[in-house]
Amino acid sequence: MRRIFEQQLGEALPGVDITLERPKSGELGDLAFPCFRAAKQLGKNPVQLAQELAAAMSVQGAKVVATGPYLNLKLAPGTRAQAVLGAILEAPPDRPYGARPAQGRKVIVEYSSPNIAKLFTIGHLRSTMIGHALAQTHQFLGYEVVRLNHLGDWGTQFGTLLAAYTRWAQGGNTALEADFDWAEPAPEKRRTPLFRLFQLYVRFHAEEENDPAMRDEARDWFKRLEAGDAEARRFWSWFREISLKEFQRIYDRLGVRFDTLEQGEAFYEDQLASTLQRLEEAGLLVEGDKGARIINLEDVGITTPCLVQKGDGTSIYATRDLAAALYRKEAYGFDRCLYVVGTDQVLHFQQIFAVLDKLDPWFKGRMLHTPFGMIKLPEGKMSTRKGNVIFLEDVLDEARERVAAIIEEKNPDLKGKAEVSEMLGMGAVVFFDAMNDRVKPITFTWDRVIALDGDTGPYVQYAHARILSVLRKAGGDWAMKAQVQSTHGPFLSYPDAPLPSQLTGLDAPEAQSLLFELAGLPGAVAAVADGCMATPLARQLVAVARSFSGFYTNCPILAPENAPEVREARLALCVATARALRQGLFLMGIQAPDEM
Repeated sequence: MRRIFEQQLGEALPGVDITLERPKSGELGDLAFPCFRAAKQLGKNPVQLAQELAAAMSVQGAKVVATGPYLNLKLAPGTRAQAVLGAILEAPPDRPYGARPAQGRKVIVEYSSPNIAKLFTIGHLRSTMIGHALAQTHQFLGYEVVRLNHLGDWGTQFGTLLAAYTRWAQGGNTALEADFDWAEPAPEKRRTPLFRLFQLYVRFHAEEENDPAMRDEARDWFKRLEAGDAEARRFWSWFREISLKEFQRIYDRLGVRFDTLEQGEAFYEDQLASTLQRLEEAGLLVEGDKGARIINLEDVGITTPCLVQKGDGTSIYATRDLAAALYRKEAYGFDRCLYVVGTDQVLHFQQIFAVLDKLDPWFKGRMLHTPFGMIKLPEGKMSTRKGNVIFLEDVLDEARERVAAIIEEKNPDLKGKAEVSEMLGMGAVVFFDAMNDRVKPITFTWDRVIALDGDTGPYVQYAHARILSVLRKAGGDWAMKAQVQSTHGPFLSYPDAPLPSQLTGLDAPEAQSLLFELAGLPGAVAAVADGCMATPLARQLVAVARSFSGFYTNCPILAPENAPEVREARLALCVATARALRQGLFLMGIQAPDEM
């Protein structure tokens, strides 16, 4: 239908760019052509042009209506039901509703990127889950996706850790298996070697404020690490090993995966010299203060030069990011590289991309920083150095426990209560993040993060569970039609579910509203990739869940008085809605339980 509408518009407006939009409400129509640009090009009033086009055009199974300066295509109820249900139920197993065929384009998504020897805080949630959604949706839309975790496993912070470890742990707590007598007691789940590294890090930064000489000690340790000192390398390797083990446990819980965990900052250590040489040969390096090496970028409007080597000869993360980009070009030949990193690194990536453009024109337009606002506490910004952080695992555990208490109160006989509590708790936390605009900062409060009603993950998950309950009551193989048959990457496939021969019973406004919102899901998925945030999909899933509630309330599905064809059509709409909700949640990293 879209193609026919576009074709007729193209014939009526030769030479005019035809761009269609989705109206805000199904009552207005299914597709809209804004006439502003075409009217200006033709020297006409946009309202007048919309009326002329409406009078001249005719599309079978739909109405063409002028609404102010918009030309709207409004499908007949039967046509809308046939189109939407057919697209969902008859989608091939390897290409679910909204998915696209292979694009022949490769996208790198760099996300999560935690620092070694630090625990995941609630602040890590944004990069990890925004990046996961971007990787999932790009693959869903036909891109070849490389998922990279650029671990912070190199840099001055390791000088800090090495200095702290040798000061307070090497003598009596070498294996970090015991609690420090100088540290506050920690809960049992926190008593791990990685947490004790975190305690060392916090103590060092607290004491160096009164003893600046400690900073020189940390710098010296990092210099030894870069120079290949055996003791420094041994400790660094061990710190990395215990960190990766803990990180993988959290990633498994989040359902997040990467193509490699081995391409962190340290991976590029042996490529730093050649990177600096390329910059030198390109005539980009100049000497800065105290022998540092910098690149001036004033000619491209960036007044702060890019520092690539400190005066003592050690590298900086800008050097490693440049080396990483050069390596990725050769290894992957990507079309687009997305960096899911906070807004506090905007200048850094402006500098990196400007340097790469100067070094090799191939990079121009391929690199994209997708910044996100930081998560703050009510009293201000979190700081790992100061230790005023909220650990991600605490948030996930608290969410699960709150959900478990509600289940125990309302549905104590629910099967698999522990598993469902985990799904809903995780859904609440991840969906809360997705509903917030990526660029805006978020103030962390427990009540907001773990809310289980309103525009939340559990609200959408409940809609899915309620549909499965209806399908089970319907008997036959209806429930099976909404059960995932197999999973491949971001794709969920289902058993065959032929479109009913008659769609009587879907003419009601509530059924049509639900079909309209389901029709909006492919566009919402595409908007995730276009805008590099999961917010459009999260909001569309809420709209579908709300519309299903209206349909469920006003269009009896299993009522004895329903004619067989009405019952079958409404059950088919239930199956389609369950599939669409589950797939949308899965793209965001959220599971949908069958019962709640």
